[in-house]
Amino acid sequence: MSRRPGNSEATGSTSPSCFRRIVLAGALTFAVPAVQWLVNEVAAPWPYRGWLSSLTIILCAGLWYGKSKARFFLPASHFWRVFGCLGGIAGLGLLTINLFNQPVSKISGQARSPFDVIDVILLVPLAEELIFRGLLWSFFEGTTSSGRMIALAATSLLFGIEHLGYWAQAGWPLPPEAVLHALSMVGAGLCFGALRWRSRSLAVPAAVHLLANGAILLTQ
Repeated sequence: MSRRPGNSEATGSTSPSCFRRIVLAGALTFAVPAVQWLVNEVAAPWPYRGWLSSLTIILCAGLWYGKSKARFFLPASHFWRVFGCLGGIAGLGLLTINLFNQPVSKISGQARSPFDVIDVILLVPLAEELIFRGLLWSFFEGTTSSGRMIALAATSLLFGIEHLGYWAQAGWPLPPEAVLHALSMVGAGLCFGALRWRSRSLAVPAAVHLLANGAILLTQ
């Protein structure tokens, strides 16, 4: 007599997959601050340590993104290509200005070196966009029929949570401004996600992210 699988067996077959999805999303969320912390611990005196952590993320996430069935990096629309190019050019202009200003880090309270400025304005936004509007977006987009809306909400929320990881590197407990910063980054994530949705590309939100970081550092 054959035995039909019960609910417990069905649950047991699906829960590991769900658990793996949660672990993967959590690991990707804190990938950038975690790698930054690890590199800082190993190569603390080295001035290029920020570049090393960001380029490691870009390389790994870029290879993974390229092998997945994700959307193309560049937009197909001429309008969005021009929009992305203009945003990138403006961001590079702000990068040049910030190199001379040596802005002070809001988290550490120390002046940023030219290496840090290039990392924060150019490399970190690309690493974060590959993860949040790239890998995680594709991850959530394929879950249900309303995947884009879920991807927009989930990646924006996780983007805000990620920034708590940057504050955690400076020590515990987290100050109240860390939570306010994280909440503001949820709003920024919604903006970047909307650009990802409308342009159907990763280059446009990456360019605007670069521009936003340049503008933020200019006010510090």
